Amino acid sequence: MESLNESIAAAMDCGGLDIIEYLPYILQDFWDIGSSPEDITGLVKKYKKNPSSLEVLDLGSGKGAVSIILASELGCRCHGIDGIGEFVSYSQEKAREYKVDSLCTFEEGDIRTMLPGLGRFDCIILGAIGPVLGDYFKTLSALGVHLNDGGIIIVDDAYTEDSAQFERPGLLKKPELLDQIARAGMELVDEIVASGLEETKEIYDTQMELIVKRCGELCRKYPEKKSLFKAYEEQQAREYTVLDTELICSTFVIRKKP
Repeated sequence: MESLNESIAAAMDCGGLDIIEYLPYILQDFWDIGSSPEDITGLVKKYKKNPSSLEVLDLGSGKGAVSIILASELGCRCHGIDGIGEFVSYSQEKAREYKVDSLCTFEEGDIRTMLPGLGRFDCIILGAIGPVLGDYFKTLSALGVHLNDGGIIIVDDAYTEDSAQFERPGLLKKPELLDQIARAGMELVDEIVASGLEETKEIYDTQMELIVKRCGELCRKYPEKKSLFKAYEEQQAREYTVLDTELICSTFVIRKKP
C-alpha cells in the first residue's frame, strides 16, 4: 500500500510529495476543495428523509466545508476524516464558527486503515479524492459494509466520454465506471454534471489566480525552492485545463441495489 502522503498527493494532483507540507498555505483561500457543498446538500435532502437524524461519514473531508454546511442546514451529525492535520484544525475552527461543533467531529488519519473500525452511516461522502481503496469496485464494496439500510454514497469525481482520446492512469470512461458500480452490488441513481458550465470555468479561473498568488509568495519567501512551487503551479494549470476540456466532472448518488 502506498504511503499516506503518496495517497494525498495522488488525490490532490500534486505531482510530487515535497509540496504537501505547503498545501495549507497555498490553499488558504479555499474552503471547499473540489466538491460543491451545495450540490451535496441538495442531493442528501433529495434522497434522505428526516435529515436531522442522519449520520454522515465524510472521507477526505478537507477543510470541512461539506460536513459543516450539511450540519448547519440539515442538523445531521457528520464525521470527517482527512490526512492533513492543518485542514482538520481549520475544520474544527469553522465548525465552532458555524455553531455546529456539537454535530461535527473531525480527525486526522488515514481513511484506508481507519475505515474497518468505523460503524455504519446513512450517507458516506467521497469528495473529489478518487477511489482511495483501489478501484471503484473495491472502494464501493468496502464502503457498502458501513452503510445503514437505505444508505447512500455520494461521490464527486470525473470520467470521460466513450469517444474520448484522453487517457490517464485510473481514469474511467462512463461505461467502465457503471460496470464497477454494478459489480459492487450498487447502482447509480442520480448525477449532477458540473462540466461545461460557464460558472464552473469562472470558478476554475479564480482558483488558479489564487494558487498563482500564493505560490508567488512562497517563491519570494523560499527562493531556493522556487522550482518546487513553479512546478506545482504549472501542474495545477494543466489540471484545470484538463478539467475544463477533457473530463466530465460530476457528483453521483450511489446506493445498494434493491
